[in-house]
Amino acid sequence: MPVPTSTQIVMPRRLLLRDTVRDRLRDGIMDGTFAPGEVLNDKDLQEWLGVSRTPIRDALNELARSGLVEMEPNRYTRVANPSEDEIILAMQTLGVLYAGVIQLAVPRMSQRTAASIAGGIDKFADAIERADHDSIRKLGFPTFELYERECGNAILVQLCRESVDGLAFKIRAKRVLEVTNVVKLVVDLRELAEATREQDADRAVAASNGVFQLA
Repeated sequence: MPVPTSTQIVMPRRLLLRDTVRDRLRDGIMDGTFAPGEVLNDKDLQEWLGVSRTPIRDALNELARSGLVEMEPNRYTRVANPSEDEIILAMQTLGVLYAGVIQLAVPRMSQRTAASIAGGIDKFADAIERADHDSIRKLGFPTFELYERECGNAILVQLCRESVDGLAFKIRAKRVLEVTNVVKLVVDLRELAEATREQDADRAVAASNGVFQLA
């Protein structure tokens, strides 16, 4: 398995080695360093990260629970490789989570925050119109995470953070554009931006449902 140039881990204070390894592996999967379906070899990962096998296995087990890694004992450990059907299912699942977040967040946020988030949604829509995959990846989920910060429900925020990585991985920019109606997606995003700007929660949720293939 090709792995990046060795970058041994320097441990931050009060952070478990397993968690640091998990974060590095997760980032590598999410940014495409490790391709969908790629086999993850313990020895290669040990050399890359400069750690023993135990924290790597612990981290891989966590990533398997979140849907980023597939494991079959004595057969393989590999990066998950979502099917087209899973893309739509993942979008719908995220839509259910974000509907609650947006319903709570939009009325609570300041006008300045609402305008900032709406601007981010508009930029996201622009990137989709251009089929700019890098910008879609950089703008998409980070922009929706801004709603999380404003929703005021710690339990819902925790649920989102535990669920989003595995779901977001299934929604790769290029593949989403292949399986969705891009024109409708852009229209729904523009509507979400405007509803957020006006702090109309019900309208924002309806638009979000369209974005995530729930309507």
